[in-house]
Amino acid sequence: MAGSTSNDDATLGPEEEPDTSFDPSELSPASAWRQISEGGYSEVYKAHLLGASVAVKQATSRKKTSGEALLREIRYLRLAGPHPNIVQPYGAFSERGKLHLVMEFARHSLRSDRVARSADPLIVLSGVARALVRLHGLGIIHRDLKARNVLVAENNRALLIDFGLACHLQLDSSEWIGRTVGTKKYRPPEMRESRAALPSMDVYCFGQMAEKLLRQRERTSSEGSPRSDDSGHERKATRVLQDVAQQCTRRDPTERPSAWKLLQRLMRHCGDEPQRCDSHRERVALSTMPQEPSQPVPPGDGGGRRKRARAGASGGDASRSGSPPRHRQRERSTAVSRSL
Repeated sequence: MAGSTSNDDATLGPEEEPDTSFDPSELSPASAWRQISEGGYSEVYKAHLLGASVAVKQATSRKKTSGEALLREIRYLRLAGPHPNIVQPYGAFSERGKLHLVMEFARHSLRSDRVARSADPLIVLSGVARALVRLHGLGIIHRDLKARNVLVAENNRALLIDFGLACHLQLDSSEWIGRTVGTKKYRPPEMRESRAALPSMDVYCFGQMAEKLLRQRERTSSEGSPRSDDSGHERKATRVLQDVAQQCTRRDPTERPSAWKLLQRLMRHCGDEPQRCDSHRERVALSTMPQEPSQPVPPGDGGGRRKRARAGASGGDASRSGSPPRHRQRERSTAVSRSL
């Protein structure tokens, strides 16, 4: 998913960057936001940006480190860049001393038994593995991979969220890389021994999540909930989930498969063969893309949220679920602030 620029940007020199301003005043007023979840360092609300549903994560005042954790999440989402299985940020701003992150909205969480039972587990887990391939290739370890942090959008598209406990193997301090973090029952044995973070830790959590998904599907089936597929695909999914859980949760980290191996295996079961893409991602000029009719812009409600607005650089795709439409040439993409 590439960001876009207007026709004027085609003449920019190599040292110049297009205007990618994000205006928080175009969000629906805070009084209209609806809280949808609450975590250790943030609250998440459903809001609207130019008429499209978005999620707004607000740093909580309950913890002194909440702003730092949300800032870390913004930094890693920007570094990860556009990806179909990583939640996409649209912008960030600060108001009344609280940091806010505006991002892609998806209604369902894999934590729900109903979602776990109705979704295709192989396609969903393939999406999570694909996200890990991107993150691990960049040196990012998520460290809080669990069903609650996987959203499921249309067509079984998994979205990995919540990067507040992530670390970067090259950019972060050794103290943070070796910190014991995450949900206790998901922690791999080596984390409890205070070892430095490695991609194999995320793989262990992946196996724990597959095991939980298997239990969810078995439990809801015994309770008489509707099955997503009573054919051979369901039996195959069960076998794959069992095998993946067993391989990924091996005590020795060196015996666990890599995220790439997991992706290859899961996608073969889905009838596809993944191919590595190591090419450099670049912005695509709007002049090279089909033009869309301009969208009417609803009157912006300032609501005091114009203060300290921050701009972004990672870009977005208006065709994605939950993405706001293009509306003015001066706003050429939506993303997280370059200064964060």
